[in-house]
Formats: sequence, C-alpha cells, structure tokens
Amino acid sequence: MSDRDPPKTKLVQRPGESVWETMARELASNPDSPASLNIMSAVGRAMKPRTQAVDQVVAALEEQLREDGEAQRAALQAAIQYWERECGAQMDTSLLGDFQKSARERIERKRRQPPDMESILSSRPATTDAGYLLGIHLEGLEGTWHRLWGIISLVFGFGDDVETDEGVAAVRAQFEELLGRTMTPPEWDALVAHAKNHHETVVKPGLQNRNRS
Repeated sequence: MSDRDPPKTKLVQRPGESVWETMARELASNPDSPASLNIMSAVGRAMKPRTQAVDQVVAALEEQLREDGEAQRAALQAAIQYWERECGAQMDTSLLGDFQKSARERIERKRRQPPDMESILSSRPATTDAGYLLGIHLEGLEGTWHRLWGIISLVFGFGDDVETDEGVAAVRAQFEELLGRTMTPPEWDALVAHAKNHHETVVKPGLQNRNRS
C-alpha cells in the first residue's frame, strides 16, 4: 500500500482464506488500521460477558474465603451457573481450583494495598493517576493516597501518635491539596483504621516471623 492509499476500513478476504485467517493477517500486518481496531473492538465486546462471568466467580470465592456461610455458598453457586451459561461449558474442579487461587491472590494483594479511595472518600476529582497505575511514581492523587496510608501504618510501628506526627501531617497536606478539599473526620478515621489494621495483620506479623528465623 502506498503512502497515499487510505487505511483499510474493511477486511479483504483472499481466495481460500477463512475469515479468522483474514483477521489474523490484518492484525499482524496492520495493527493500527481501522479494520484492525474494529476487530479488536468486536473481540472485546464478544469477550466482555465471559470476562464478567469469571470476575463474578472469583469475587464470590473471595467472599467465601473470608466467611464460608450459607449466603456465600449460594452466591458462589449462582456465579458458577452464570459462568457456565456464558461459556457454554461445565465448571470442573481443576478450573474452580484455579479461580480459588486467583481469589486468594486478590485477597493477599488487597491486604497489602491501601483501600480504594471510593470506599472511604465521599467525593474525589475525576482524574487518572497514570504514573501510579504504571508503577512509575507515587506523586499523583492515587500515589499520594498510597503514601499517606503507608506512612500512617509506619507510624503505628513506632508507637507514635498519628495525629501529631509531622510526616503524616505533611503527606496529608499534599493529598488534600490534590484532592481539592480537607478530608472529613469520618474519612480520616476510616483511613487511619485501615492503616492500623494493615500494620497489625500484615506488617507486625511479618516482622515477628523475620525475627524468629
């Protein structure tokens, strides 16, 4: 195709070529063409229900791992049935075991991360902290939220007063500047409680185990 030719918007199927082979060829040779973008968009739309079904099963397993009650078991069975309808297959024990592994990994990851801002703050700017999401820095809104949670947890390790610690005050001021307002007392108390729980259930036991070894 010359520089003057317009980009392809439709697939051109060669003789004897299946539509799947045509799509694969277009994606490999022209990944940024409108035709390729349409293919990826269509695949994404087709896969979305199955992806949601998987996420629903893993979320139900998370809840069951936290508390194995009748309600949790019923929710898991409903999630499995939804997955089986969307995927047109029966859930086997091997696959369910893989989903349980994912659920445990999610739980462990959440235990080592700050709470979602939406779970504590009544409002926040509609911004995306790309640097934090990519693991580049902790300077944007999400990153500063992580630093604030982290320093509160650290202060509990030294037995200091969170309310008077200069480091906590400095990071809180940075976060509130990015937030565009002062955190309310209930918001602050919820964040401090989460950070304290993280210190007691993750950081402190880890230090104790290290000292024993």
